[in-house]
Amino acid sequence: MIKDRTMEARRQKQDAEKPLMEDIRMLGRILGDVIRTQEGDAIYELVEAIRKLSVAFRRDSDHAADKQLKKLLKQLTDEDSVSVIRAFTYFSHLANLAEDRHYIRRRAVYERAGRMQPGSIDAAMQRLQAGG
Repeated sequence: MIKDRTMEARRQKQDAEKPLMEDIRMLGRILGDVIRTQEGDAIYELVEAIRKLSVAFRRDSDHAADKQLKKLLKQLTDEDSVSVIRAFTYFSHLANLAEDRHYIRRRAVYERAGRMQPGSIDAAMQRLQAGG
């Protein structure tokens, strides 16, 4: 019973975050297209290699990927380093914008339902007032 509720809560959270993940993927694809156009295929492929190795290490604890990543990063020229840093910085900004948009979208869902969003300041204030 508890396991079913935990699984259901996890599924609901994944469903709620699906639009966010879709937005981030779309923005990542657009950024990839811009990098390819502005920086060239070589930088795009370099950024993708770094991203994939990072994900493999983080998600799967793939120590071979970590080793490859460190080797690849050590070999970067100063110019390539700037391009890679710029690409990941832009991606971070785009992901933050997607998260801001998602927060607004989720808040609207709760408002339409006549409920307060868990974790919001309004919900915290209501709990404080209810507690005396």
